Amino acid sequence: MYKPVLSRFQYTRRHGKQRTYDVTVNLVQKASGVCTYAAWVHYQAEFKGSGLMLPLVANTPDAAVREAQMRIQEDIDNLIGIVE
Repeated sequence: MYKPVLSRFQYTRRHGKQRTYDVTVNLVQKASGVCTYAAWVHYQAEFKGSGLMLPLVANTPDAAVREAQMRIQEDIDNLIGIVE
């Protein structure tokens, strides 16, 4: 089993108010090989949501981090699980 991987990045929404959000992602690969993640999205230190946290298709931690980041960016753009 892998250790949890913590990743942080900023993302600017392409629509609406076009705010730049601070995102923290905690990713872990389970013994079965399935990668899962939890995300926290903040704007100016205020929690705005976590998006949808579904199992990932990627089977390596590096690929899973990239996939989770793309999913969260899409969630932010479409305000899925995120409050603007």
